[in-house]
Amino acid sequence: MGRTTLFQSKFSLLAGGILVAWGATLAPGLATLAWEPKAAAGVAILTFWCWITGALPLPVASLLPALCLPLLGVASAGTVASWYFHDILLLLLGGFVLALALQKEDLHRRFAFRILRTLGARPRRLVLGFMAVAAFLSMFLSNTATALLLLPVALAILDRMEKEEQAKLAVPLLLGLAYACSIGGTATPVGTAPNAVLLGQIQAHFPQAPAISFGQWFVGALPFVGFFVVLVWWVLTRWMGSVPAEPSPSLSRMMEEITSLPRRTRNQNRVLVVFLGVVFLWLTRRELDLGIFTLPGWGNLLPPVVALGITDSTVALFGMVILFLLPRSEGGVMLEWRDCRELPWGVLLLMGGGFAIAHSMDETGLSRVVGDALAGPLQVLPPVAMVALTVLGVTFLTEMTSNTATVNVLLPLLFSSSVAAGIHPLLLALPATFAASCAFMLPAATPPNAILFSSGRLKMAEMVKAGLVLNLLSCIVVTLFVLAWTAPRWGLDLFTFPSWATLP
Repeated sequence: MGRTTLFQSKFSLLAGGILVAWGATLAPGLATLAWEPKAAAGVAILTFWCWITGALPLPVASLLPALCLPLLGVASAGTVASWYFHDILLLLLGGFVLALALQKEDLHRRFAFRILRTLGARPRRLVLGFMAVAAFLSMFLSNTATALLLLPVALAILDRMEKEEQAKLAVPLLLGLAYACSIGGTATPVGTAPNAVLLGQIQAHFPQAPAISFGQWFVGALPFVGFFVVLVWWVLTRWMGSVPAEPSPSLSRMMEEITSLPRRTRNQNRVLVVFLGVVFLWLTRRELDLGIFTLPGWGNLLPPVVALGITDSTVALFGMVILFLLPRSEGGVMLEWRDCRELPWGVLLLMGGGFAIAHSMDETGLSRVVGDALAGPLQVLPPVAMVALTVLGVTFLTEMTSNTATVNVLLPLLFSSSVAAGIHPLLLALPATFAASCAFMLPAATPPNAILFSSGRLKMAEMVKAGLVLNLLSCIVVTLFVLAWTAPRWGLDLFTFPSWATLP
């Protein structure tokens, strides 16, 4: 596509988005509103349009609220700028830097090889081993980085196998990697952007709501990840095709090479200590309700004023600063600022744009208008049916849109409609967030899907066939786990309207 044609295409998409946003403000329900909520709706629609059509790059589209809201008189530029920044962004930044240190020292590959050595040379167990590695790494690395790091390892294994063995293993292994990367990210607040968006949106909409710590999130989400990864593995290795359970001669030869890894270097040990230390501090900052007993948190040992001011982002930044001070064995420090040039800064802008849209909807009263409109249908359906339909809708919606963009747009609407209907604000928002990581049908649905599909070893029909089944299964799994396990572990009674659930 030539430069002129590309410009015309992008300009046409942007112009189309402006027309759609303007037309939407003339629709019944919005046409009679005051100028501020009507303008906020138009900006939200235009931003969402640019997110899903690619009229502008995602980070640039995320800055549209900062440009348009002041121009339209909705809020001052300074006010809108303050809406963009959030404590959750610091948590993600710290998590990104920790992940960067792991990658720089090649620790991620050591993690993968150690697990594969434990599982042995059986193809069926190999798929499960790769999925376990992908899910674990995605808890702390971005799912995109995990997919990019493990794809070369998987392809190297496939390329050295006999053709007959390779034909049986390729599709389950590559699809399993893609899906485990997405599922594993749900285990921690930093594992995938929608999780951080949910925490930030809760604090923005309901300042009095009890905070959900890193450890609480981990305990509430880890069993979901473990169960769903095993379920996906079973579908891919038994239903999609019969992956052999017996040892493979090709894999046996390769496992001998994997077991000959050299000892960890001093630099690797230092980064590993920092990484494990940060994870430990995250998990133990607040009390952990394990069902049978409760572990006290180290935050309780601090003066109340200090304990109230410390969050998981404080821990992440502490670990980040240490990495910039910790010396390397050969001189210098573990991380230099130039190492951070490739950090996903665009993700931070994307989240900030979502926060700005949410604030504008709240401040102008648009959230209440939308909530009142949706309250009627929500009051008719049973709670379990509401959750299941929400999960199903979000799962298929994110097949075509960015899961972060989808969550950014949907959460304010779900919050406001839930409050208007008199139901717990997280009854729909929490499963919707989990469901945003469960889009398995199309390459464009998630970055891991696209990365693994780009290998040329997968056909669209194979991904759609497996993804459709898993999308439907995710509706059941997410609904059951959120209601029966996750919410109770977080101390939430999703069937009771809480006292803190009042929109600003």
